[in-house]
Amino acid sequence: MITVAASAHRSFTFPADLPTTFAYYSDLGYILHFLPHIYVTRTYDANQFRVCYSAIELGVYQVDIFCDLQATLDTDEYALRLGPLNGVPPHPSRRGIHSTTAAGIFASESLFFPDGDQTRVDYRLELRAELPTPLGLRFMPGKIVNGIARSITHHRIEEVADGFIKRSIQAFPDWLGELGQDRLKKKR
Repeated sequence: MITVAASAHRSFTFPADLPTTFAYYSDLGYILHFLPHIYVTRTYDANQFRVCYSAIELGVYQVDIFCDLQATLDTDEYALRLGPLNGVPPHPSRRGIHSTTAAGIFASESLFFPDGDQTRVDYRLELRAELPTPLGLRFMPGKIVNGIARSITHHRIEEVADGFIKRSIQAFPDWLGELGQDRLKKKR
C-alpha cells in the first residue's frame, strides 16, 4: 500500500465584505469546481458531495482518490468546514499496471474575518489515503515508493491550495453577475 497524506495552510485577503465572502464560499456547488485536480463526481445533497482527486504522477501513473464530503457552515463564527460524509459506501480500491484508485479523506476549514471592506480568509486543507501499489511499481521497495508519494502529494496539495485561491478570486465577479441576474429574474 502507498500512504499519501499532505496538508496546506494559507491566509489570503478576499475582495469583498465578510457576509458576501462567506456567502460566496458557502455556495459549494459553484466553488468546489475551482479546486485543481479535484472534481465533483456526485452530489448527494446541497452540502454533501463525492469528489475525486485525479492526477497523473511521474508521467505514467494515474492516481484517483475518491472522497465523500459533508459541509458544515457556522454562520455565527463565519466558518466553513468540509469533512468525511458518514454512511456512504466508500469507493472501491483498484490497481492496474499504471493506475491506482481508492477512497480517501479530504478535509478543509475556512475561517473568515472582517478586514475593512475586504475579508481575510484562513484556509486549511488536507488529503489522506491508502492506495494499492500499481503493478508497475510492485518490485520497488515500499519505503522508496512512500517517500516519492509523500513528496508528490505535498507538492500537489500546495498546488491545489494555491490554485483554488487564485481561481476562486478570479471567478468572483462572474458569481456576482449571476447573482444579480437571478435577482432581476425574481423581480420580473
